Amino acid sequence: MFLISSTVHGSDEHGRLLRRTLMRYVNLTSLLIFRSVSTAVYKRFPTMDHVVEAERIGNKLKSFEKQSS
Repeated sequence: MFLISSTVHGSDEHGRLLRRTLMRYVNLTSLLIFRSVSTAVYKRFPTMDHVVEAERIGNKLKSFEKQSS
């Protein structure tokens, strides 16, 4: 988080949205990694649908799935 906030400069709307988006992707990546190594996290998020419901990332995840297939 500190690396992103120190690297992405700007106090305008664009900088703020860029930092927010990058942090969302970092959090999602962490969740996916923890889900693969932790039984407790896997029980909380057994499928990607559960992740979508909890993180409210449905539209972006659907577009990502379309691109990767």
